[in-house]
This record gives sequence, structure tokens and C-alpha cells, in this order.
Amino acid sequence: MKHLNLTIFILVFFINQSFSDTFQVNAGSYYYSPSSLTISVGDTVVWFNDGGLHDVNGNISAVTGNSYNNPESFNSNSTNVAGAEIYSHVFTIAGTYNYDCSVGNHAALGMTGTIIVEQTTTVFDIIAGSDSHDTLESALIAAGLDSALNGAGPFTVFAPSDESFGILPEGTLDNLLANTPLLSSVLLHHVHGGELLSTNLTDGMTIETLNDDELTVTIANNVVKIDMSTVTQADIVADNGVVHIINMVLLPEIDTTYTVMDVVDNSPTHTTLKTALYEAGLDDDLRAEGPFTLFAPTDSAF
Repeated sequence: MKHLNLTIFILVFFINQSFSDTFQVNAGSYYYSPSSLTISVGDTVVWFNDGGLHDVNGNISAVTGNSYNNPESFNSNSTNVAGAEIYSHVFTIAGTYNYDCSVGNHAALGMTGTIIVEQTTTVFDIIAGSDSHDTLESALIAAGLDSALNGAGPFTVFAPSDESFGILPEGTLDNLLANTPLLSSVLLHHVHGGELLSTNLTDGMTIETLNDDELTVTIANNVVKIDMSTVTQADIVADNGVVHIINMVLLPEIDTTYTVMDVVDNSPTHTTLKTALYEAGLDDDLRAEGPFTLFAPTDSAF
């Protein structure tokens, strides 16, 4: 299959790029620095001790004795080791968090902090939340690309609707779902490794995809086409990129090494035919140069 090794590399690389960050807060003589942070859901905050005895208390206010009513409570043991990590917390719930140092009168002397955790939206979140992209969502999950599109990005996704998948030749989608490398190649053919808004698109420009090939933009009479597809909705912006909805599945060129026999091998509805071809010794013939046209009876036909 075309660019298989590169496709797998891209998949692994982008999955490893987590859509999260780690923030550091330093604690010293009656201070947290910075005392206020704005982060995203999934981000981590690590507190380090500059010197003195300190903790991180996001539960009961050391000044008022009342609960902070944070979206979730947290607190740590105290430490007096300079340079040591006091506490680390991954924030998974959006909201505002207040905290203090509960040692002695540190909080009363101003050793308090605030963390605002904002909900983020990824390009995959947009696809998963759409009522007209169930097939694309399922395909991305089947190919293991959902994690990749939840990554840092940025990504531009040209997202075919459910209707687009519905007009593919019969059996095409089933064959794709049965062949993960090929499915990944087709899906990555719809993704650009950067953010391209509609205002960035110009007539005749080419867009490099994560499948290591290109898409061509055509703009005429205010209609934007990506290869043969038409953009029906543009600029659905996420925190890690943008989604443009298109009305056709874009199929990349497939190397001729993907043979008629490969199609049969990877079809979930042609297991009987596959067995028969192997038994007859015709599998190697159908991997030859060809060209061949195979009228392939399904399992139900047998």
C-alpha cells in the first residue's frame, strides 16, 4: 500500500503528542508563583518548594475553615525540602479552584492561589459531537486515529459526512474497515498537519496531507472544492485545529501492489471465495500484474 511506513510513523508520532501541558508553581515564603493560572482540562500542575515548610491545600480554607467548594478537592503532605516536589495534580474537571498553604498562618499571610481550568475542544470532539459524522467517527476509532486527533495538532480535517460514505461503491467501506493500514491511509488523506481556515485557501493551491500526498483547492463562484468534493460548511474551529465539512470521501491513489487478491483477503464478506481461491491455487495469479476484473460472489451467495 502506498506510504504505509510513513502512515504508521505519523500515526504513532501524533498519538504521542498529548493535547495537555504541565505547569509549574513555586512555593516560598508566603507565596505561590504564579498565584493564578489558567489551564485546560487534562493539564497537570506541579508545585515545587523554594524553601520553608509548605503544602498545597485545595479542600478546607485554612483562613475561614469553610470548604473551598472546588469542582474536586485536593491536598498534599507538607515538605521542607528545598527544590522538592510538593504535589502534582491532573485537572480533569473544568472550573475554578482555590487553594492555600495550610501550614501555620501562611494562608493568612497571603499564601493562596487560584487555578482556572477551561474545557478544550479537539477536532475529534467536533466530529464525535456531530449528528452527521457517525461513520467518520467510527472509522477514526477503528483506525486508532481518534487519539491522534485529540492530540496537540494543529490539524485541518476535511470531514466527509455520513451521506458521503453512503455513496461509495458497495462493499468499499466494509473493505476499508477490514484493512486498518488502508483505512488509516484514506483517513489521513483528509488531514493536513496545520491549521488552514477558509481565508487561508486560494484557488489552485495544494494542501499536503498526513498521508504524504496532496489535495487541490479550487475556488469558483464562491464555491470551494477540495479535489472533487465541495466544502459544505467551513471553519468549525477547535482548540487544536479546524474542521471543514465536505460532501465526498477523498480516496488517495493506491499503489498497484494492492491487488485484486488483497481486496478479497481483506473483505469480511468474501471468506468462502477466499478459501476457494487458495484451494484452487489462484491466489498468486490474482496477485499478478493483471489487469483483472473479478466478479466476486459474497458468502451469502455461496
